[in-house]
Amino acid sequence: MRILYAVTTCSDKTYRRLFEKVPVKPAFQSQKYHRLLIEGLAASAKVEVIANPPVNRRVLAQSFVGLPREEEGGAVYHNLPAVRNPALKALVVGLGTFFQVLTMGGKDTAVVVDVLNRMTALSALLAARLRGRECVGIVTDLPDLLSGSRLSKSVSNFVIAHCTSYVLLTQAMNDYLNPKGKPYVILEGHADIAMAQKQPAQEKKDPGRVCLYAGGVSREYGLPELVEGFRMADIPDARLHIYGPGNYVPELQKIAAEDRRIVYGGMLLSAQVVEKEMAATLLVNPRPTHAEYVKYSFPSKTMEYMSTGTPVLTTRLPGMPEEYLPYVFLIEEETAAGVAEALKSVLEQSDEELFVKGMAARNFILTRKNNVIQGKKILSMLESERRK
Repeated sequence: MRILYAVTTCSDKTYRRLFEKVPVKPAFQSQKYHRLLIEGLAASAKVEVIANPPVNRRVLAQSFVGLPREEEGGAVYHNLPAVRNPALKALVVGLGTFFQVLTMGGKDTAVVVDVLNRMTALSALLAARLRGRECVGIVTDLPDLLSGSRLSKSVSNFVIAHCTSYVLLTQAMNDYLNPKGKPYVILEGHADIAMAQKQPAQEKKDPGRVCLYAGGVSREYGLPELVEGFRMADIPDARLHIYGPGNYVPELQKIAAEDRRIVYGGMLLSAQVVEKEMAATLLVNPRPTHAEYVKYSFPSKTMEYMSTGTPVLTTRLPGMPEEYLPYVFLIEEETAAGVAEALKSVLEQSDEELFVKGMAARNFILTRKNNVIQGKKILSMLESERRK
């Protein structure tokens, strides 16, 4: 089977070339999500990526950067030029994606799109329909629940409505957007199978007890409760390290300047974040569960966290299947006091007990939810439909 994967992303090599020295790095979580899924699919199929680099005026100094065709992770990347001007970028992306999808591949080719990459997804969908090809829509968030213009939501919903099948994060997503019962597969996400080559060890841990959060540093993700809860817990020899962008950063920086136990490390490349996670004592995800969007989501950081071998403390997210629960610690009360109680309860355990918990989670996620296994589930869905 041949896959044309049209998406706003680029190879890791190109990502580093464009953004390594940029303070605010674009599409951080999205870049890793798609890279891993591309590599997972490429382990069992021929994958070619119509790659639209995630550039904008804030991160690209040059007006135009031509990018070569390249191979990475078993896939071939056909890179569209990186363009700084928004109007010209839309034209280049729209026409470039449309004609590449239209002219590449044969009868056995399926097209995969991220429905939230509006121009890329719409152009690829139209070309796929003209060629009579399957078009698989990856839905990582519901457009109706995101901020943005009515037009942008309408475009994403149009793409969703006209895809032939879906990759979804939760069953609630399918109930919401798939009234016609089209084929779908639920993948909460995918862990990086290459993490199996990294060996966690207690002697590689940072000194003291380091609690770490990496991801969107925004108020709506529970960061104020995490910071206040950590300070309330007042655990000897404990520190809180936070990495990522978001609307809570200015307030966090002020707190960190007053409290030496709290460190805001800014934005790092994905590989750098993983190294920090492996060296930490505990990884925390305080995301509140009461918001409507949460039942349709599954944070990709949960899988990354678990793959490091460092134990995870998280809220009980509605989209988290029961099979995950034995492998994580839970924040039972989503308040600062609840976070403090959970931190104290977990960090009362010995280093050995925490290491065992973390390694059990790592084994679960790398053997049952790695990107190669998850990629095969998508291919199986396509092959099943073709046999009908």
